[in-house]
Amino acid sequence: MILLGEPADNLYNRYFMIRQMHIYFGLILFLLATGVVFADRTKIYPSLHSLKNEVESWKEKKPSAQIKKQIRTHQNFLMEDETCHIEPASHISSVTYFRFSCQTGSEPLLIQFRSNQKRKIEVGKGKFQLRAIHHIGKKQYLEIETGLVLSETKTQSRLNVDDTELDYPSKKQVSSVLENKPTINSNKPIQNPNLFYFKSVSQNPKRRKEVPSDIEVFFDTSCPLEFIEKDQSFYWDQTVSFVFRITCIRDSAYSLIRVPSTASGDLVASNTIWKDPKPGDRVLGTAVLKKITETQTFWEKIVLYYE
Repeated sequence: MILLGEPADNLYNRYFMIRQMHIYFGLILFLLATGVVFADRTKIYPSLHSLKNEVESWKEKKPSAQIKKQIRTHQNFLMEDETCHIEPASHISSVTYFRFSCQTGSEPLLIQFRSNQKRKIEVGKGKFQLRAIHHIGKKQYLEIETGLVLSETKTQSRLNVDDTELDYPSKKQVSSVLENKPTINSNKPIQNPNLFYFKSVSQNPKRRKEVPSDIEVFFDTSCPLEFIEKDQSFYWDQTVSFVFRITCIRDSAYSLIRVPSTASGDLVASNTIWKDPKPGDRVLGTAVLKKITETQTFWEKIVLYYE
């Protein structure tokens, strides 16, 4: 506050001090902003080699406290650094598997789900985020989110496609923009449409008569198969089957699927013998729906996947 009759020297000194404070304050803001930008440019990401060692160690021990913290905070990693890089290993419908280029074995250690993605996750270019740890069969996978579009991760063409005869919900027109390519309009496919269709007809008695045969259904991470029991009740023809529950179908005759054993009575998953499955163990799988009646479903060509 300036007082009337205050000497001119005092007024000048007060003005000079206020101006200096503004300059200092602006300088502080500039230094802070510069520091943030510099810190972002020089940010050091955890090495892929250390992440690979962590995931490989899960065969002998539980995930460490550090990896659990990184998952909670959705830690970012570079997709490629000086020591290693991640690369797509296989693709089944809405699931993509990744492996480390520096890992010792050939089996994928990382997994990415599309059907579980409720919202768009922003991931910087050339990076991926840690999301969760998943137990599939007797294996553990580290779930990641890369932000890559499906065409960038697809290693084979085994994809569900739209089929208007199956009465799927209508799809909205969306714009797909690819880097260095013009904008095009396309129909956005439903994630795992055959599974969506099977769920709808199993819950609606009026639609069961219209079900076409030979629909291949992929039971992905949104609807894994849960082991219940080994069934040897058909003793007269020495048939052994393994009963699984389709977890996304409410308890009914339609929520059960019987997986035939091999000639030696074993259960096979990922082309290997699954020894001593426990009730509650979960796996992914594919099966061909041959027919659905008022009392049961008939499945063929059932294949189980650890991966």
